[in-house]
Amino acid sequence: MAAHGMDPVARSTAAEPHGDAHVEESPIPLFLVLSASLLLRLWHLGARSIWTDEGSTWTAASARLPELIRLCANKDASPPLFYLLTSLALKLGDDEWHLRLVSLLASVGLVWLTYRLARLALPRGESTLAAAFCALSPFQVMYAQEARTYTLVAFLTVAAIYLFTRAILLDRPRAWLPYVLVSALALYTQSIALLGVGVQIAIVLFTREGRRGLGRFVVAQVCAILLYAPWLFVSFAQASRMHSSHWYLMAPGGHELFMVIRSVFLSPIPLVTPHPGSPLPGLGAFMPDPVAQQLLLLIPLVPLIAALFTLRAPGRRGLLSRLALAMLVLPLIAVWLVSYRIPLWLPRYFVFLTPALAVVSTIGLLRLRPRGFGTAWAALVLLGAGYACFRYDTDYTKEPWREAVRRIVEASPAGHTAALVPFDLDAFRYYNNRLPQPIAAFEVSHPEVPFASDYSEPQLRWMEGRVRDQSSSYEDVWLVIRSANSAIRRELVARTQAVVSEGREKVSEERLDSVGGPLRIEHYRRAMAPTAVPAGSVATPH
Repeated sequence: MAAHGMDPVARSTAAEPHGDAHVEESPIPLFLVLSASLLLRLWHLGARSIWTDEGSTWTAASARLPELIRLCANKDASPPLFYLLTSLALKLGDDEWHLRLVSLLASVGLVWLTYRLARLALPRGESTLAAAFCALSPFQVMYAQEARTYTLVAFLTVAAIYLFTRAILLDRPRAWLPYVLVSALALYTQSIALLGVGVQIAIVLFTREGRRGLGRFVVAQVCAILLYAPWLFVSFAQASRMHSSHWYLMAPGGHELFMVIRSVFLSPIPLVTPHPGSPLPGLGAFMPDPVAQQLLLLIPLVPLIAALFTLRAPGRRGLLSRLALAMLVLPLIAVWLVSYRIPLWLPRYFVFLTPALAVVSTIGLLRLRPRGFGTAWAALVLLGAGYACFRYDTDYTKEPWREAVRRIVEASPAGHTAALVPFDLDAFRYYNNRLPQPIAAFEVSHPEVPFASDYSEPQLRWMEGRVRDQSSSYEDVWLVIRSANSAIRRELVARTQAVVSEGREKVSEERLDSVGGPLRIEHYRRAMAPTAVPAGSVATPH
């Protein structure tokens, strides 16, 4: 008789066991997956040089609280939570390992959240498989080893969606309070969290279960916004500067679409034809390129297509399938459309999609028949992800700021040497400050243009004069130039070179390449004045 008072999801759930109803499965496989994900992310965690944006993270996280807040508001354009947590990690050590620790822990947490999301409808074994897909994602491993906000906001965004599902779709009232808190924390980390809110709004508006909880959802959003209120007006100001902070991006074309889709669904680095400088051949060395490309396309595509047939399934499994597909597809469509007005089409904005992809893939694999084919395809997915992780570890390199500093200090004495870095000094300063005798280092920038997106002629002249004053007393001057990928940046670099060349000659120039981007190092040395010959004497020829 109780069945008449139950909602459709609860009724179908009561008739649909999903986990421990028949067999108590061991938690050991999940423990092994989490341990493996931790070890994989720890591997070479501090081996790569920090890159430019990680240098900005270090500058903010190592500053006192008022300066940290100022940098987040005016320069980095992100809320302060990630930097506050990173500042705590830096109290344990100031190396690359500790700088990236918050990202690593958030990424391992995302693997656990993938399991919890899958457990809303799937047995423990299949949920563990979904967690394994997330653990082995090279896209996740790459951002777990980067000191930026993306894995933390991914963890909090997915946690908010999980709690939203429990509160709204499964009618669990105790989920509302943690949902509000986690939603506010996600906003305090990165505005990417709004993509997760968009998914929730779509679920509320277009599902029967969601519409029943519309009022409670609105109240929860108001509470989260109130908690976020101290930073809300700063966010509005940052949003008004969005164009200048993304000046280097264009509306997504075919290549840009491919790069993001490949990163999310397969690998952030090429697997068929490796990046120049890779120590190993790609898959194209073992099979024709078209065959390798088709194989890599099919690995994620087959389970995704199979999952589409579960969208209309009753009970929790169908509900989870619809939720995970919405999580996966809606943010991609939304950002793609917005990017024609405000360029935002970058892989890093989609780190939180991996748990949804893992869950959808698992549901699709369960749909495949015969069952052995599904098992074999799951093994293929894991094998492909493992290979991609291996290629990431061998091929991926960040901007080589560590090597740039090392070469400068080995070639020039500290007391007579200055380094000039157009646009962003932070990564250089990170390595320079760790030297026993740091060299003088100056940033070529203008305080009124934090993203170096455009300069007026008076601002360019002001920077020329500043470069002249900063470098005038040094015999050796080095320029370290990150890729100047706009006309105005190239103009500033050219003017800086002209100023440094006054009374100096270029001694050397070299380029340090990496997947993360090149650095060009130019060395200028003041020409020695000719020795005066005393009157009445004859100079001896050499």
